[in-house]
Amino acid sequence: MNETPKTRLSWRLRVMMAERNISTATELQRLLEKSGYKVTSSQLTRVIKDRPDRISTDLLDHLLEVLSCGIGDLLRSDAVSADGATNENTSAQNSVATQPKKQRVRREPIASAPSDDLTGPKVTAFPVPDRKK
Repeated sequence: MNETPKTRLSWRLRVMMAERNISTATELQRLLEKSGYKVTSSQLTRVIKDRPDRISTDLLDHLLEVLSCGIGDLLRSDAVSADGATNENTSAQNSVATQPKKQRVRREPIASAPSDDLTGPKVTAFPVPDRKK
């Protein structure tokens, strides 16, 4: 049987930024704002850091304009082997992206003893002397 090789799109925004001497997300954000696209720094950082699952065509248009590149420069189709690894000529960034993320270590809450009272110390009122009239 002839099986067609599976492919996966790799996101090359960091590579394109490096080729254009754009070193920070803030710098790219300013360029996007000059071209007429408003984006928050947290949204842009997520787009730069990882391959986005979804991206608006408006943002994509402005990225292509700011970076002076084509869609094939930002998105590249890489062959994926049966075990899920991309072929050898992909960049180190793409191979890092295919590795599973570290599991977060969750700490158990510290259980307090049942005798511990979280409301504070018990206070008794001063005795009030009886006043005879």
